[in-house]
Amino acid sequence: MYKKLVLLSVLTVSLSSCIGYKEATKENINELKEKSEIASHIQIPDDWIFDRKANSKSISYDWINDLKTSQLEALINEGMLYNADLIIAREKLNQIELAMEIAGSDLYPSVSAVANTSNNLVSGSQVQRLALKANWEIDLWGKNKSSQMASTSSYFSAKHQNTLLHQSIAGMIAKAYYLNIAGNIQENKIESYIQKTKDLEKLYIIQKKVGTANAIDVSNISAEIISLQGYLEKIKNANMQSRRSLELLTGKYPEGKLATQNFFNSVKSSIPASFPLELLENRSDIQASHFQIEKAFYEVQEAKAARLPSLNISSSLGSAGSNVESINSLFSNPLIKVGGGLVSPLFNGGKLKKNVEVKNSQQKQVVEEYSKAVLNALNEVESSLANLRSIEKQMTYTTNAVNELKNNISLTEKQIKVGTSNSFVLIRKQRDLLKNEMNLINLELQYRIERINLYMALGAENFIYS
Repeated sequence: MYKKLVLLSVLTVSLSSCIGYKEATKENINELKEKSEIASHIQIPDDWIFDRKANSKSISYDWINDLKTSQLEALINEGMLYNADLIIAREKLNQIELAMEIAGSDLYPSVSAVANTSNNLVSGSQVQRLALKANWEIDLWGKNKSSQMASTSSYFSAKHQNTLLHQSIAGMIAKAYYLNIAGNIQENKIESYIQKTKDLEKLYIIQKKVGTANAIDVSNISAEIISLQGYLEKIKNANMQSRRSLELLTGKYPEGKLATQNFFNSVKSSIPASFPLELLENRSDIQASHFQIEKAFYEVQEAKAARLPSLNISSSLGSAGSNVESINSLFSNPLIKVGGGLVSPLFNGGKLKKNVEVKNSQQKQVVEEYSKAVLNALNEVESSLANLRSIEKQMTYTTNAVNELKNNISLTEKQIKVGTSNSFVLIRKQRDLLKNEMNLINLELQYRIERINLYMALGAENFIYS
């Protein structure tokens, strides 16, 4: 009777709670994060761009929505379905999910069927045995529960990494898309520039005939045309490769025939002056690092529990009979066995103790990796914002230069009509205009790329897969 009460008590304790097991609460994880050496050296200035009290839901994303086109959205959706890396990652995530379910099975009893036969070589008799056996390791110290939770945290970390991969692929598709548009515009501008240069060559030939130019002038302009034609071929090839890249990202055969528009949509919305820190905290890579800390937290508990005694309860239900009895009567006189066993590690060369030290070190490592992820996120945001401000200023200067050249060309055309200027001067100014317009195209491309970079740095919500 006393043994039954003890056994019942043990079962009650094991089912209700695990001695020594702790949940990875927000307070526990924050306490670990506060011990980071990297974080201790980071000082965010008071006038930094992130407003810690702001609500991320109130932030407007019009500044990234300006980059949307129906074709880009279709390409991103296609990439989410057919990109090779995403398909492979989906299977990897499925494997981690199955491993999580396997880890949870250790919390429950295992049941197996046993069937065997043996011969007595002396008497010649045969013994047959059929039974059902059950075994259950009572999770006194929370070792199995910690293992299950570590596997669960690993799954959520992998899930956020999977989301990050989706966001990265979507960002790459958007960048390749705009790179291809810029290439289309550049091709047209360079062809126009070559045509203007050919017009200039004709004027040099005429001037040579009247003696105001020489063979060297004609040779120089001819060499420039040849060089420009080589440059145009280089741009065409680069543009085709960008189309191949875009096709590959969306899971298509990379034949380089994907057609995109040859103009940039206007960007009207300005970037907000400040962003809440919550946007950074919700980044997929930071969330993945957070769950890695949780995983390490549980693995430390598991390693500590492994040093303590383990209690197993086993039972069997079955029967045994000799060869003189009918096989149908094996369960006419069933045998029921119930027992338990206590196993405690005594000497293993310090392996279990060292394993605890290893898990503690790994826990510290993932905490520092989390701090590094936060620091990298801050750097990405600051760099993108600085680049955007610089590009905006460069675009203003270049746009003013383009407008001034257009005005100058208009004045030159009027001078030609009254005979105070000539086509030679006009063509040179038209070529200068094309040069500045090509520079503006590069700045327009960089501006869009940096908007995408900033959006990715802030967590890529809504527009790109989230």
